[in-house]
Amino acid sequence: MEKKAFCKKLDEDIDRCLKTWEASSYDAEKMSVLFRYLVNTYKDEINGFCDGLTVLQPYEKTALQAEAYRENVKKLMERLEGFRQNGYKNEGLLEYYLKKEQNEIVMDVDFTQLRLEFGFMEGLSKHEKDEIIEKLGEMEEICSRVLLKRQKWELLRKYFIWLSGKDVDIALKILPVFFKINKI
Repeated sequence: MEKKAFCKKLDEDIDRCLKTWEASSYDAEKMSVLFRYLVNTYKDEINGFCDGLTVLQPYEKTALQAEAYRENVKKLMERLEGFRQNGYKNEGLLEYYLKKEQNEIVMDVDFTQLRLEFGFMEGLSKHEKDEIIEKLGEMEEICSRVLLKRQKWELLRKYFIWLSGKDVDIALKILPVFFKINKI
C-alpha cells in the first residue's frame, strides 16, 4: 500500500476506533470485531503491534472475554496513536515507546493518591482493585512506623514478592513505595 494511502487509512481507523470505543466499549461483540480488524490490518505493518496482548480463551465467561477484548483494543489503539506520533514509521518506534513509559514513572508516591488512582483504573477487576488498595494500606502502616529501615524492610518484603506477580504498569506505580522505608 502506498505510504500516503496507508497514513490516511490509519488516521481514519484511529477515528473509527475512538468513535466505536466511546459508543460501545462495553459491547463484547463490537470490541471483538474491532479487535480482529485491527490485528488483521496492522499486525504486519507495525512492529510489535500484537505483543503482550491478553490471550482470549473460548471457555471463559462472556464477561471475562469482553474485558479481554476491551483491554486489547485499548492497547492496540494506543499503539496506532504511537505509530502515528512516530511519523507513521517503525524506525525509532521502540525508543518512542520506551521514552513515553519512562515519563510515566513517579518516584515520589503518595499512598492516598495511589489508592485513588487504582480505585478508578480501568482494566482491573473489582477484586484486584480491592486487593491492591488493601495492600497499599498495609504498606503505608508499615512505612509510617518508627522502626529501623532493616525492620521495615523485613515487614515489607512479602509485599515486594506480591508485587512481582503483578502487571508491569501496576508494579512500576507501587515500586517507589519501597523507598519510603527510609523516612520516619
